[in-house]
Amino acid sequence: MRVFIGIKLNNSVKEEINKVLRPFKKISTPLKWVKPENTHLTLKFIGEISEKKYLQIKESLTDNDFNIEPFNLKFSELGRFGRGNNINIFWAGIENNNELKNLFIEIEDRLENINIKKDTREFKPHITLGRNKKQFNFKTFFKISDEYNNQFISEIKVDGFQIFKSELSYSGPIHTILKEIQLGTT
Repeated sequence: MRVFIGIKLNNSVKEEINKVLRPFKKISTPLKWVKPENTHLTLKFIGEISEKKYLQIKESLTDNDFNIEPFNLKFSELGRFGRGNNINIFWAGIENNNELKNLFIEIEDRLENINIKKDTREFKPHITLGRNKKQFNFKTFFKISDEYNNQFISEIKVDGFQIFKSELSYSGPIHTILKEIQLGTT
């Protein structure tokens, strides 16, 4: 099975993001938009694993309380990964948040103990909104996205995170929550 660790978004956040995306979706581009039901914040992509490895991951993340209290995340700004005038990933950014960084570090440490390698890239939390694999002139697109630099989009209270299963299909991935893990000590 293909899995990742992430934070689900509530309907209110999804609606606010969808409002922000309306002018972008009116522009004809090769971007493939992420379905609203699939929007989430990825903390750690793991990939294909066996059922046995999934059970190890679940145990590793649920055997002790996370010593991180629930916290708020603010979504602001829109950005992209890609070179030059191209877009590979179009995303909504997250304001700097120490609790989120600490959660990421703790997840990485726990998973490393069961032989899942830590990411070598810097943690850049974001919500993927669209993907692109084609060359395209995004000039008009960039003008609109510049208007959203450091502009508040939405906020969510994070009181836990999830282990997701991701099944690839012709119409796009299908994400299913396998396990919810609560934050804070009990």
